[in-house]
Amino acid sequence: MRKQILIALLCTLALLSACGKEEPLNWTPSPAPPQPTPPATADEDALWSSLTVDDLPTSLADPNDLFSEDSPQVYLLGCKLGEELYLYGLNDGYGGGILLRQGESLTHFDQQFTSSQSPALPELYLTDTDGDSQAELAVRYLMAAQGDRIAYDLHIYRWTEDTCSDLAVTHEVCAEKALAEVTTDYDSGTGKFTLSYGATSAVYQVPGQYQSDPGQLILDTCFFREQDGVFTVVQGARLDTTDVLFANVLATIDYEEDGFTLRDIRVEPTTVV
Repeated sequence: MRKQILIALLCTLALLSACGKEEPLNWTPSPAPPQPTPPATADEDALWSSLTVDDLPTSLADPNDLFSEDSPQVYLLGCKLGEELYLYGLNDGYGGGILLRQGESLTHFDQQFTSSQSPALPELYLTDTDGDSQAELAVRYLMAAQGDRIAYDLHIYRWTEDTCSDLAVTHEVCAEKALAEVTTDYDSGTGKFTLSYGATSAVYQVPGQYQSDPGQLILDTCFFREQDGVFTVVQGARLDTTDVLFANVLATIDYEEDGFTLRDIRVEPTTVV
């Protein structure tokens, strides 16, 4: 009997010992749950994002080649070598717009850089446009040239730390701002149309066949003059019925953080009839 009890006790101890023994760590860990992939930025998705500095041209483009559709094309539109500033245009194969390069850094802006009807290379100015003692890159782009209808856009590119911004002074917005400021007067008896701002004015004699309805005043030409970092916009005025360019509306461009205003507005006659 004692012998049976001893055997049972030894079996119990053996089972307890086996239960407490650790197994070797030979298991394979379960894979970690997948982490969501960060969404690609707009630049990473853009057709031009694969471009590197080595892919960019080193010779100025021929204006007649600015709208090649054979394959994706990059055009060197202008540069300021001393400041390592380069301006490139992209055709539709790369999504269009311009690339602004400063050193090795590339910044894309979705904008037109010329017109397919009148292709031309832009004009670059490196000057202090806002009086902060820091030079900005001002670029004058020819956007239209049909007869005496010539229109430019002005873009001011400014750097703040590692970012670059574009202030677009377009001919459309300049016309809207100027038309909101000038005044007009029409004498149907004499057929004289007067455009004025302050003490400045221009008078146009409307031809007889249009005197009953002289039409609307439009500002459809636009040019920018630069002197010591100050740009003056010159806009041609005509009536949409006669197409005669009879006056210019001039104004100085004043820059704001996110826009611009017109100051020193004046009207100058081009023809006095």
